[in-house]
Amino acid sequence: MSFDYMFKVILIGAAGVGKTSLIKKYIDDTFTPFQKSTIGVDFKTKDVEIEGKIVRLQIWDTAGQEKFQISFSSSIYKNADIFIVVFDLMNEESLNKIGSNLNEIENNCRIDPLIVIVGNKSDLIEKENGNVEERINEILKGRELKLFKTSAKDGTNVNELFYEIAKTFKETQPKHHLKKEKENFGLKNIENLKNTNESKPQNQCC
Repeated sequence: MSFDYMFKVILIGAAGVGKTSLIKKYIDDTFTPFQKSTIGVDFKTKDVEIEGKIVRLQIWDTAGQEKFQISFSSSIYKNADIFIVVFDLMNEESLNKIGSNLNEIENNCRIDPLIVIVGNKSDLIEKENGNVEERINEILKGRELKLFKTSAKDGTNVNELFYEIAKTFKETQPKHHLKKEKENFGLKNIENLKNTNESKPQNQCC
């Protein structure tokens, strides 16, 4: 299927926050309770129609464990259009990592990308956690970053998240990169990056 735009989207965040599960829910509408941790990087694509134009999202899944991040961040981040920084609404430690995630983007990305913050696992929240809400507000203070609360399990706001980032980037930076260049980059480099980060998978609840 032909497309009018291609946007490179990267999900980053601590291990176990549900990055892989968010992608699987969006692409395949499936959910695996105990998802194996991503080793290195992987990507999938999905086309979405926005205002009569076909936008192809090249969605990259990255390892949350620091020992795997160093080898791929500079290569993968540099020509990304959109970053989705994911944390676990039930895990304050993952929330505290957002600052370092944002620094990684700033240090490795050559362009000015669209960045959104995603608090995942909203299905597990019975009531608002005041400490988490306060920390979120502190992190977002002074930054023009949009926050989404999602659930990869029940699908809350997952489709809305990806549609919104595609629509926003299309409207603000419609010709940022040649789609052909980015498509070739992904296909040529994905296997090399995977091989660099070979290791035994671990199970994480996502």
